Amino acid sequence: MAQLMGIINATPDSFYDGNPENNLPALLKKCADYLADGADILDIGGESTRPGATPVSAEEELARVLPLIEAAHAQWPKIPLSLDTVKIPVAAEGLKRGVQIINDVSGTPDPELFSLVKKYNAQVVITHSRGTPQTMQTLTDYTDLLGEIRDFLAQKVSQAKACGLTNTQIIIDPGFGFAKTREQNYALLKHLDDFKTLGVRMLVGLSRKTFLAQKRELPPKRKAQTLCANLVALQNGADILRVHDVRDTRKMMDFYTELEAAQ
Repeated sequence: MAQLMGIINATPDSFYDGNPENNLPALLKKCADYLADGADILDIGGESTRPGATPVSAEEELARVLPLIEAAHAQWPKIPLSLDTVKIPVAAEGLKRGVQIINDVSGTPDPELFSLVKKYNAQVVITHSRGTPQTMQTLTDYTDLLGEIRDFLAQKVSQAKACGLTNTQIIIDPGFGFAKTREQNYALLKHLDDFKTLGVRMLVGLSRKTFLAQKRELPPKRKAQTLCANLVALQNGADILRVHDVRDTRKMMDFYTELEAAQ
């Protein structure tokens, strides 16, 4: 059965729910609300990776996420915590404090990260991307979109296995919105099942992204398209949905599960 990952942005500038007023009580309340609404995993991030985002130092990122990780792990010790980071020092500190998944959207995870994940018997999300948040949207030329993404992910899965990780520790993410045009994102969504041949779980992060906008809608107006896109992702083999709208997505997932079981 697919799992539901709730996005917890401990940032002032994330594209949808970044907030300069973010503080520990407010973030813990969001965690509690997400769990009450049916989240299976909490994904905590301290640096925005939206196109054009300004990078922050490891020290600043740690200051944003560690208090929340420690408090959430103490309050809900059985709930898997994911840390959305591209920095190995940040990943290391999170793993020390109970994080079970490192969600690396950089597109460049390397043996050092894989070895760190192995040390803590954790899991890693390998995302397809190109460049950095400042350059990714200029790097959208592909000769064979699906083939190039599949080959990239296959190579990274092989590297992770060479470092001792098992299939259950590796999660792939085809990288919606990362170095891809609107049309490319649509093609990717329609053909997600191409990536099931890699033999590992697949995370899909579609929530409120720009390519879902109709008539230049801002993120708060993109919920209907997000729910529809996530349903398509489920039908095409997604194992984890990473979302902002946990309650509505859980309703959709429960309906889909019931529909699939019906005779």
